[in-house]
Amino acid sequence: MGIFDSLKKRNTDNKNNEIEIFAKNYSATAIDYAKHFNKKFDYSKNSIVDLEEILDYYSNDISVSKPTENQIWSISLIFGSYLGEVLLKNGLSKKGYSWGKVGPSNIPVIIGRDGSYLTPNDKVYKRLVNGSEDNVVSFCKYALEKL
Repeated sequence: MGIFDSLKKRNTDNKNNEIEIFAKNYSATAIDYAKHFNKKFDYSKNSIVDLEEILDYYSNDISVSKPTENQIWSISLIFGSYLGEVLLKNGLSKKGYSWGKVGPSNIPVIIGRDGSYLTPNDKVYKRLVNGSEDNVVSFCKYALEKL
């Protein structure tokens, strides 16, 4: 490996580290928000049921409060980051997955060594906008069992 290869790898690692910090900070915010719903987010698989209940509340509220796309996306980043952390802490990190990014976007994704990836933030966005048909419990179960 030449000097330019090592510099390129270091630059990528730093960018992924920034993405990981970004996702972990949003995940911590989700934990604080959950307290307002009398829920305890502890990164367990069982906490995804509580996450689903909170997302159901927000999904039902969208038609009443009429948030902007930016507001919906902000909630998606917060709770999607928590969902991603649950996936990583409950088996995906042992399978080689970690926070990263795909292409020019700085949106955190869960990416495998082979380049495959999951988009927990997009999943939460779909749950908020589409309703219970995009349940995060089934998404989490699938990801942990099939990947």
